[in-house]
Amino acid sequence: MSTSGIASSIAWRTVLGGAGFVVAALLAGKALARDDDHRGISQSGEQKNMRLVGHADLQQRPAYQPNVIAYPDGRTIAFVGTHGGSKLNPLTGNVEANGTMIIDVTDPSHPVQTAHIPVPVAGGQAQMARMCLGSVLPGGKSGSVYLLRNVQGSAAAGYEIWDVTNTSAPVPVAALKGNTTPKTPAIRSTHKDWWECTTGIAYMPGSRNLPKPDLWRTSQSMLIYDWSKPPAAAASGPIPVYADYPKYIRTYGVPGANPDGTGGIPNSLHGAISAFEHPQATQSLARGQDSIGNRIYAAWGVGDDGVLQIIDRKALLPSPWGNWVPETADSADRPTANEMAKPMVGLMYMSADQGGHTSMPIFGMQPASYGSFTEFKTRDIVVLTSEATADLCQESPHWAFLVDVTIENSGAVPPGTKIEQNFFQGPMVLSTMSVDPRRGAKYPRGNYCTRGARFGVHSNEENFNNPYYGKLTFLAYFTGGVRTFDIREPQSPAEVGFYVPLPAQTVPALEAAGGYMTNNLEVVNRGFIYATDRQGYGLDILELTGKARNIGLGRPEGDDD
Repeated sequence: MSTSGIASSIAWRTVLGGAGFVVAALLAGKALARDDDHRGISQSGEQKNMRLVGHADLQQRPAYQPNVIAYPDGRTIAFVGTHGGSKLNPLTGNVEANGTMIIDVTDPSHPVQTAHIPVPVAGGQAQMARMCLGSVLPGGKSGSVYLLRNVQGSAAAGYEIWDVTNTSAPVPVAALKGNTTPKTPAIRSTHKDWWECTTGIAYMPGSRNLPKPDLWRTSQSMLIYDWSKPPAAAASGPIPVYADYPKYIRTYGVPGANPDGTGGIPNSLHGAISAFEHPQATQSLARGQDSIGNRIYAAWGVGDDGVLQIIDRKALLPSPWGNWVPETADSADRPTANEMAKPMVGLMYMSADQGGHTSMPIFGMQPASYGSFTEFKTRDIVVLTSEATADLCQESPHWAFLVDVTIENSGAVPPGTKIEQNFFQGPMVLSTMSVDPRRGAKYPRGNYCTRGARFGVHSNEENFNNPYYGKLTFLAYFTGGVRTFDIREPQSPAEVGFYVPLPAQTVPALEAAGGYMTNNLEVVNRGFIYATDRQGYGLDILELTGKARNIGLGRPEGDDD
């Protein structure tokens, strides 16, 4: 499902059917692919405890983030954002600027591509897609489904909401972008938004292109808007722009990013994850200092100079969602130093060679090895990734980390151990999840660093309701494919599965561009893993088998496949 639409999960089928499959074999150091004739799918052979279920080519558009939602009529629909460029859309016969792909994945072994929503101006891209049911979104139309997506890198930069109830004919509703008629300022540096379906609030990378002194120093900070009560979909013509929709709440960021900040300019926001719709949102954090649902975890820096920021949601938002009271008439755009500091309850600076790409929280972990200890037996953890950004490993290595945020800061109540001199002493890296690129040499394509594109971590899954939450995490590892780690003991995670795609049909132009790259992934409520390719090879739908599946479902571990 869409991670933005956690509360909208309905009618999901039972998690993962059938027994595990033997999906990989090695003979004299070579991988042997095998065909699943009953599904017409060829396995890559470079895999462990994971197998390919289905594939969609996404019209060869370079893909970014996949998200999935259950429709009111029982269908399961995937939305995939894409990077820039243009391709022929066989559904319309037109060459269209890359935008958002819509795929019916009700039968994951036979996905059906139903529509493509291009970006409105050539040169742009729409990497992100979040969805909400109209029956959940305040003021939404019951029976409808809404899509919120970003548009980046063109005159149309901003965010758009669409009615995608008809998956073959989506209809525009409204856009947030620069427009002189309703006097809306242009929106800078959009990217990976997070949408709370039950409130309509979205936390969106970017900032408003305002004149000084209100211009933010970090253009890709955090815009906060209310997208509830969407207008009726447009009958025809361009997507409407309104002066009063969506409702602007405020801009936020790391202190120093704000217009009156001083010193070095903080790095950009890649994305934030709100725990407001977590299944245990009303329960307490591990140390009892607040409720789970009152936290937002923001990753800054992408691939270098990273920051993990923990935000008090109530202190961030005004009434009726929180208790922030603006200190000045201009606070929404130009917050005071106090207004920048107060919502921030945790902060961890990463090393200069590592950035913050995705920050996925896991609450209430109780590792078995902690059982005999008397304190800190329950932990809150964040899976934090740093994006590799250069081909052929021509950079520092990039990893994923398990960060202990049980103590958000030394002033927490109850305190961790004592009040420290540094208020933000608390979050720390417990462990690193890495893949040795030399492991690729066991397979015909060789060392992961020499496969023509990037190697290293990009991102991890973001769905609180996936059946493996708290036991396994899944990493998109570019030329390393999809990697699965057992995190039940967060101080010592262990890789238990992987799948490295082998495109079913080689596309010479894509090979010349640098080969395949597993870009992003999501693990949905039904247990399937959706993995997209950055170069245009499409969407792979995977499932766990063997030991990894058993770990994820809390069963006796058994053997590897």
